[in-house]
Amino acid sequence: MREAAGTVQRLNLGVPELDQVILGGVPKGSLVLVLGPPGAGKSILGKLFLHTGLVRGDQALLVSTAEADQAIGETMAMFRWTEGVPERLHVLDCYSWRLGGKRSKYSVSLASLTDVSVSLSKLFDDSRVDPDRDERLVVDSFTDFVKYVGVDKSLRFLDYLRQKLRENGVTGLLMLEEGVHAPRTVAAVEYSTDGTVRMRVSDQGRFMMASRMQATPLVQKWIQFTIG
Repeated sequence: MREAAGTVQRLNLGVPELDQVILGGVPKGSLVLVLGPPGAGKSILGKLFLHTGLVRGDQALLVSTAEADQAIGETMAMFRWTEGVPERLHVLDCYSWRLGGKRSKYSVSLASLTDVSVSLSKLFDDSRVDPDRDERLVVDSFTDFVKYVGVDKSLRFLDYLRQKLRENGVTGLLMLEEGVHAPRTVAAVEYSTDGTVRMRVSDQGRFMMASRMQATPLVQKWIQFTIG
């Protein structure tokens, strides 16, 4: 179910305190950067975002560079986020190729972004993405794209992805590791996305903040993010 603030259709992230700050959720069809250090909770936030759509009957797509299908399913089960997973969670496996392990139906190497784009288009078609629904996509993690093909090619792929989301009415989160990339690279990724959610971790816990968001006046404040 989508929520609206004015004329902007929005999709909940699944974190009530942050959803309230961003006027109900992420604008439909947008691509939002999630930036934070390892351990801040980016991957869990991504799965929570997908789960929030799955329980409403929508399709969820995950471009995974860090986990194979089995590990993803185990993580979702650990948090009891299993509703709709077998039928409506569609994974583009960009992980198994580099280990030489067993590959899923949708498995592709990051070494060729052309192959990634073709496989992603096929996944959109096979999962029957519907612009009239609230379909969701997560890329976890864009850091691996930059690592394997470089900044320039990754940014060109990002432009393609952003356009594809808009054409299909799909709303996306893009995970990026903080402290790994040059500031110039992070700035370029921010320029190519529609918003930024920053995450941090300390002795006091995990925190998140929306620092920019398309069509959304913001009050920037850190909100505690509890996993579970």
